[in-house]
Amino acid sequence: MIRKVAFVIALIMSANSLRVIAQNLSVIDSLRSHLSSQSNSEQFETLNALGFEYRYSYPDSTIYYCARAYDLGKSIELTKNLSKPLSFIGLAYANKGEYRKSAEYHDQAIEVARSQQDSVQLGFGYNNLGRMFFDGGDLVRAFNNFIYSKDIFEALQEKSGLAYVYRSLANIYKSQNDYAEAIEMSTKAYELRKELDDKRGIVSSLLELALIYELMGDNMSALEKLSMANIVASQINDRATKTELTLAEAEILFVEKKYEDSYTLVKEILRTASEITNQKLFMRASLLKGKYLIEQKQYAYAIPVFEEVIQKAEDAGHLNFQIDGTKNAAACYKAIGNLSKSNYFMNQYLLLQEQVKNTDLLREIEGLKFQLVIEKKEKENELLLASQIKSESQLAAQRFQNRLLVGLVITVTGVMVVFVIFNRKRKRINQKLQDQNEKILKQQEEISKVNDNLKRQNQQLNELNNEKNTLMYIVAHDLKSPLNRISGLANIMEMEGGLPPEQQEYLRMIKTATKSGTSLIIDLLDVNSFEQNGSAPSYSTFHPGILLEERADSFKVSADIKSIQLRVEQSFSEAFTSDPDFINRIIENLISNALKFSPKHTSILVTGKLENGVACFSVKDSGPGFSDADRSLLFQKFKKLSAQPTGGESSNGLGLAIVKTLVDRLGGKIELISEPGKGAEFIVKIPPARMLVSV
Repeated sequence: MIRKVAFVIALIMSANSLRVIAQNLSVIDSLRSHLSSQSNSEQFETLNALGFEYRYSYPDSTIYYCARAYDLGKSIELTKNLSKPLSFIGLAYANKGEYRKSAEYHDQAIEVARSQQDSVQLGFGYNNLGRMFFDGGDLVRAFNNFIYSKDIFEALQEKSGLAYVYRSLANIYKSQNDYAEAIEMSTKAYELRKELDDKRGIVSSLLELALIYELMGDNMSALEKLSMANIVASQINDRATKTELTLAEAEILFVEKKYEDSYTLVKEILRTASEITNQKLFMRASLLKGKYLIEQKQYAYAIPVFEEVIQKAEDAGHLNFQIDGTKNAAACYKAIGNLSKSNYFMNQYLLLQEQVKNTDLLREIEGLKFQLVIEKKEKENELLLASQIKSESQLAAQRFQNRLLVGLVITVTGVMVVFVIFNRKRKRINQKLQDQNEKILKQQEEISKVNDNLKRQNQQLNELNNEKNTLMYIVAHDLKSPLNRISGLANIMEMEGGLPPEQQEYLRMIKTATKSGTSLIIDLLDVNSFEQNGSAPSYSTFHPGILLEERADSFKVSADIKSIQLRVEQSFSEAFTSDPDFINRIIENLISNALKFSPKHTSILVTGKLENGVACFSVKDSGPGFSDADRSLLFQKFKKLSAQPTGGESSNGLGLAIVKTLVDRLGGKIELISEPGKGAEFIVKIPPARMLVSV
């Protein structure tokens, strides 16, 4: 129960560190409206403020505005605060999961703060660097940087900075289940923010304390802190914050089995959430409403609630909401006796859970790689420092020799005195060089040990990856056989006939679901096979024009169903050497995608020709086209884009990923020509096998 409620409240705050409040759109609008009329120094602060507001919801916008702020600050030669935009950029990259880039910007921010003797920004720089290490799972470095920051802010008596550091330390102690220390740190942050009259900061601290008490199982204290946060939030008239607090209280009441009290708050939230267009709040409140209906055994009313959550979560890419929705929808359908629907949603739930496990595994691997890179970098820095000391020692010796030569010209007596002094100092320098050489040898031995550890850890990573691939193969193959049997039984029932219309519709739904599941499994196996380099091209000579027309003919029935005109224009006049199976799969996926996303009564043009010996294929549709956001995700696995199938078809986000993999295997290129609302044209260029061999 504790873990469940912890997850609920954690949605209000960052998964890595407690976030203050969600992006404040009114603040952003106000900042933008004043930007053009401000002086350079005022614009610098406004750009930083914009970047700070965007850091969680849209980190790329933070990078954009803070990069502008940094360039502006350099151009007007600011003597303070120039490190601030660099720190914000580092936070944005950490929120994106790009810890290496984050570390680079935080290091740069610290160096700039030192050069400007800007102690306040130096303290924030160490705190932000520590947060980045905390997000990456390196608690030792995180703690050390927090302590550096704390010492600076205590010396400066900077209360705002101290509050941030205490919050960071609370997160460290909380991650180690040291709740007593976590409460002490959070309480210190809360008291400082009360002194500063920082109401948004006070709400943040109270939310953090509520989370810690809830993790300890003290739900009464958690509710008390939420109530206090509600009072402060009402003073700043922030409806989004008020709604978040109410929802947290409703979720705790539900866990405490006070269902009616919880549902009363949920109804109020759903009226407010739609008005402030906060999709996460709306989905969380809807899930709580559905669970309440389950407790009341009103399964038929709960089902549409969960299905709406599943659809919205799928559109927005929120896996946790999809998992919760599919699991509860499966339970509802099972309760009313609809086993086919229950099994469908349960299968979706299992697939989503596996996707989350794979994502978590990849994050762990990335975090481990990041730690290894940092450790290697630190060792290299130590070696460079030793080399620098050695060089400085040699330079000092040379300077001393030059002074000695000048002394010889002046007087013989002076030469003798200087010579004696020189010998003594030279002995000390030689001894120092010898000590440094011994230290370098020891460091080289340590680096060798680190390299050995890196090799072992890389081997462990490879073994984990192989286990993941093996598990996927087992799951896919085990699912494929029962789906084929279900499809076969459905076909037999259809051939026997005599079914009433309602059962015929159920039969059609079964066939559609099994076909969609089988297609997904085939695509999963293909993608994994291609990624593992298990399928090298098998070259042969064939006529591409015949292949193109045959492949287009196989889609004529699907095109006729949607009243889409499918035209083929090809001018191939000679044979071509490549892998016909790969090219066949490329064309099949492109035409299939065009049919899925084209409206009825439109047309699709498929063309083919040879240009300087290179086979060129294109598929042009009249669909919705691709947005700029779509282009960044175009060929990635499991990435569903903004367009939706127009005929109820399924889309698993693997088609274009397979196309890109096959085109790369054939040494070709793929190009997209598209504008939103004006259709799309994919152009594929495949060189003949002889060109690849000659290269």
